[in-house]
Amino acid sequence: MSIHPERLPVNLLRPSKGFVFTLILLVVGAIAAKPTLRWGKAQYDIYQARDVVLTATASEHQQLLAQIQTQQPGQVLELQRADDAPLSEQIFQAALSPELLGRSSRFEPYTHNGKLACAWMVNMALVEVLGDRVGENPLFVPSMVEELDGGRGQQLRQEETLRGDVAISNGTDYEEGQWHVGICATDGCELVLSNSPFSASFSWLSNANFDGAFEQYPGETTFYRVKPHS
Repeated sequence: MSIHPERLPVNLLRPSKGFVFTLILLVVGAIAAKPTLRWGKAQYDIYQARDVVLTATASEHQQLLAQIQTQQPGQVLELQRADDAPLSEQIFQAALSPELLGRSSRFEPYTHNGKLACAWMVNMALVEVLGDRVGENPLFVPSMVEELDGGRGQQLRQEETLRGDVAISNGTDYEEGQWHVGICATDGCELVLSNSPFSASFSWLSNANFDGAFEQYPGETTFYRVKPHS
């Protein structure tokens, strides 16, 4: 025998206040737990990174250097940063260091296992030269763009760029763009070094359009020369 809902007492059709209160607590708890879970994941990544060699092997580093060198005949790749060199050149030299070029971003906190570490890895090179990072949130490309547009950077045409300047995909679209940032590895930014979302390492060598990886999104690649804090 079945009982039609319309024949049930009204108090059986309505959820109890206790049930509703418990449900609200569960929802609030789930929302509140998200930051805690992200923090826990970040701490776990930091712990794991202590026992992992994050830098590229010597042979991997040399292979990446050779690929970069072939794109700029007649120019020398100086691995020792010269303090009297232009700022862009110092940033380029920092990006080529054995500590950074080819480095794994797998365990960088809050980067989805290194897949979203492009801003963080570029900032690692910037902090070596400038002593600080660009962007209130150094993990978020639009935060970098905001600070660059706020006086921390000089926007350039691609043909004006030098190696060590910064290229940002879809830098003109804050609403719908898919952002990615890298460091120009040649004058004119025909070659860009950035974090690979595929291998989670600072090893992706592409053109200034990032090999078309973000063409389905609006906005154009923008170029900046980073300035020190005034």
